[in-house]
Amino acid sequence: MEEKSKIEQKALECPVCKSNKAMIAGENVKLGGKFEDKEFLTTELTVLKCTKCGYYMFFDKMAQFTTKDKS
Repeated sequence: MEEKSKIEQKALECPVCKSNKAMIAGENVKLGGKFEDKEFLTTELTVLKCTKCGYYMFFDKMAQFTTKDKS
């Protein structure tokens, strides 16, 4: 089931261990916090966790990734 879209797709790669396997740890996640007396709230993010080393990756709605297996 491959969908072609106009949004550029790129292969998923963990910046730590270079693995291309990850599981979805959360969808539509919003991060909030304080930085230098300014409060912030992010847009909705998708959180992926590398299945090899456990590194968490955060992506906004514009990010689309191709994968060979469905998990």
